[in-house]
Amino acid sequence: MTNDIISSFGIKQEDIELLTSTRKNGTLTIRIRLVNRGVRCQACGKYIRKIKDYRHHLIRNSVFISEPCVIDYSARRFLCPYCGKTTSEPNPFTDRFRNISTDTVDNVLSLLKKYNETFSSVARATQLSTTKVMQIFDTYVQPKRKKFSSSICLDEFYFSRKRRKKYAFLILDFTKGNIIDILESREKHKISSYFYSIPIEERKLVKYVSIDMNDIYRDIAKTYFPHALVCADPFHVLKHLSEMLDLVRLRVLRRYEQDKKSDEYYLLKYQKHLLFSDISDDITTVKKNHHFRYSITDRQKLEMMLMLDEELREAYELKDSYLLFNRVDYDSKTREQVFLAIVNRMTDSGINEMVRAGNTLFHWKEEILNSFCTDCRWKKVDGKKVQIFYRVSNGPIEGRNKYIKMILKLANGYSNFERFRNRCMYSLNKFEQRSDEPVDHEVTRHFKKPRE
Repeated sequence: MTNDIISSFGIKQEDIELLTSTRKNGTLTIRIRLVNRGVRCQACGKYIRKIKDYRHHLIRNSVFISEPCVIDYSARRFLCPYCGKTTSEPNPFTDRFRNISTDTVDNVLSLLKKYNETFSSVARATQLSTTKVMQIFDTYVQPKRKKFSSSICLDEFYFSRKRRKKYAFLILDFTKGNIIDILESREKHKISSYFYSIPIEERKLVKYVSIDMNDIYRDIAKTYFPHALVCADPFHVLKHLSEMLDLVRLRVLRRYEQDKKSDEYYLLKYQKHLLFSDISDDITTVKKNHHFRYSITDRQKLEMMLMLDEELREAYELKDSYLLFNRVDYDSKTREQVFLAIVNRMTDSGINEMVRAGNTLFHWKEEILNSFCTDCRWKKVDGKKVQIFYRVSNGPIEGRNKYIKMILKLANGYSNFERFRNRCMYSLNKFEQRSDEPVDHEVTRHFKKPRE
């Protein structure tokens, strides 16, 4: 075991002069002294071998074993007979002024690359303190903002209830799926200041900006990306229609609240998912129903539900007509005509909820029609990377939001936003690399504000 640990640093057997190991209180201590090869004087450059004294460096190393390990490196100090200056023997185990081996640092950063690891779990695995693991991460991981691609996605996510700015803002590269940057606030003036600081030449390269149905994001996208088409995410459009349909269902449900054992109440209360099921779903399978006490298909239950109210049926058909429109590949002129026909049907239906839905769709007409544009994304097919054209949407950024929420949940939240941003970009960007040299991490360190 001792030889394996020493050989992992590239030290050969003939370079070792003394090597012993002891165990005390559950800690493995490896004492090592290397063969005297001499050094170059740092002052005059002369080659010297005269030993002045020895200095012991205690270096923590936690890579191969589960128990704590300390390397006691006996380093020589050489005295130059020409200029009288002292030069220390090179340390093959760690960088200068550090008491943790380079292998331990690499192991810590390798474990933190996994999104489901926390600073505490990595500290337990490497026999370090949580504070030390965070210090290593802050020292070597400070990702910079990525450049914009031809398509980007904008969205917010819930960060913390303990902060004044509870929502953070996420910018994603649609083509590669990488996080471009994470902002601490979703406030309009903060986002505007950020985009304004980016050169206009880079912002002009963006062709598509995908957003949810948020007026603030639309204004920002049109202001700071003058050559880009703003696209409304198809999922959020369908979500809005489903919410309006659900309001119609609830209005009909209130008529039958007095008799909660009735068939009508059962269908509207417990079979509501049939109203929002995909039109391509198989709802013809016969299943035994505990309420009706006989076998029945989902299609029959849906038809029974729609027979309860004409407005409910019409609202359902309007939702399905838009769902069908969302899937069919029309040419641009026909698509606009079909879209306007559906919107007119909604506004002329006389159903308050669907009239609101129609007005919203008309308000977002340009962005909804733009969302049918496609852009390429890199995908692996049979082990090879190929470009496949996909419809521009917020699908990739919603997927990243899922992992970001998991990082927050496993850590029970973050108090330091800069560290959280660096952790997300380092863990979720596949090709994000650590820094080879330690960098200044004073910006990342968290200081409590003095009480006013």
